[in-house]
Amino acid sequence: MPVKKSRPISLDMLVIAIGTFITAFAFNMLIIPAKLLSGGLTGISQFINHFFPINIGIFYFILNIPLMILGYQHLGKKFSLYTIFSISLLSLFLYIIPIKHIWTDNILLCAIFGGIISSIGGGIVLRMGGSQGGLDILSRVISKYKNVSVGKASLIINLVIIVISGFIFSSEVALYTIISIFASMKTYDVILNHVNRISVLVITEKGQEVSEVINEKMHRGTTFWNANGGYTHKDKTVLFCVIVEGEFPQFKKIVETIDSDAFVSVISTQNVIGRFNQIW
Repeated sequence: MPVKKSRPISLDMLVIAIGTFITAFAFNMLIIPAKLLSGGLTGISQFINHFFPINIGIFYFILNIPLMILGYQHLGKKFSLYTIFSISLLSLFLYIIPIKHIWTDNILLCAIFGGIISSIGGGIVLRMGGSQGGLDILSRVISKYKNVSVGKASLIINLVIIVISGFIFSSEVALYTIISIFASMKTYDVILNHVNRISVLVITEKGQEVSEVINEKMHRGTTFWNANGGYTHKDKTVLFCVIVEGEFPQFKKIVETIDSDAFVSVISTQNVIGRFNQIW
């Protein structure tokens, strides 16, 4: 039985648009005016822009095309739809928002608050089930298959880019950029790691099939045991799985597709001890 109503796609799109605007605002008002480099594809776009003075938003969209394909292959259609929408908006916002200082021209403050504000926007989009493209996609693919947070995966990849950029630009700018990326990573972890975890109980006559698809599609472990219906006296399977709340729509769809008569119960879970991938 349905446990809770899914959010309408229009609401998701609105929140994604707000998160994307926040990120573009941080780039064009704090990071770029301070001559700071950025990690990921935005940083690569800045490299290209340094030699070919075409707007960063245009380069950003072009560079994201292969990563959008990667996201579609590994992270699903809904993720891809939301990501394409967010990438398109981010490219547009980077193009139309003027590049100028706001609040401060202190490079250290720009590094810290630029990293925090930009990752708040990115974290909002990830919480909605999408991505702003770039290394968010690659990091999320890594976090799906390995027990590494999106923030840490992004940091590892970004550090490589920053080391290279230090040789091309100046070492001082590279050091300030590392501060910005570190602030961004910590903000990502706060937004994404502290998501609500839920325990899901599924009572179904097709427990083995449901378990196999959850393992394959969501990379979540399941435990199940045999039971008997108190009213119908039919043999059933009780399946237990712990997921994060953002994964529930996908989980629900899997169960409904395999057994539309399944009974689903959701229990809030405060903490998990053991092997559990905390993020998406």
